[in-house]
Amino acid sequence: MKRVRIAAVALLAVTALGSAFGQPNPGAAPGTDVLTAASGQYYYAASSYSPEALAAALKSFPYPGSVTVATVNEDGTPNLAVAIPALSADGKYLSFGLADNRTKTNMIKRLYAVVCVYEYNPRAENKADRNKGARIILSYPGDEENKSLNAGKERPALFMRIVKILPLG
Repeated sequence: MKRVRIAAVALLAVTALGSAFGQPNPGAAPGTDVLTAASGQYYYAASSYSPEALAAALKSFPYPGSVTVATVNEDGTPNLAVAIPALSADGKYLSFGLADNRTKTNMIKRLYAVVCVYEYNPRAENKADRNKGARIILSYPGDEENKSLNAGKERPALFMRIVKILPLG
């Protein structure tokens, strides 16, 4: 149930992201500021990944939890997908080996996404150890930057710039 709730928060946040990046988005309230106020309260801030813990989690495989990507469809409806991103060596991008699907199209055309990395351990005694992870706001850096980041790669990926890392909400 907690995964569903966190995924729903990510979907609500990404639906409003268009206005934060100056993009039209029929699902967002005008002037919504999702980068600083997507959630009025961070319920799991104490157990959320630091940038270093996030990097360690994304460099391990299999991941210790689940990774979901929330985007917005052309008609303003939410789209949620499970993904396996990689963190770039400089820590500035997440890359995705996506097929030509709705999630990839949404990331490129609507320029943003929210990724939720979530690890749930129901047997942990301490509440802070039961819910770990982070929400990551991403933006599409453009075709030229993606081409440059993929230079020399046999299998090109979709690179998304990390805008902000937020605690679980």
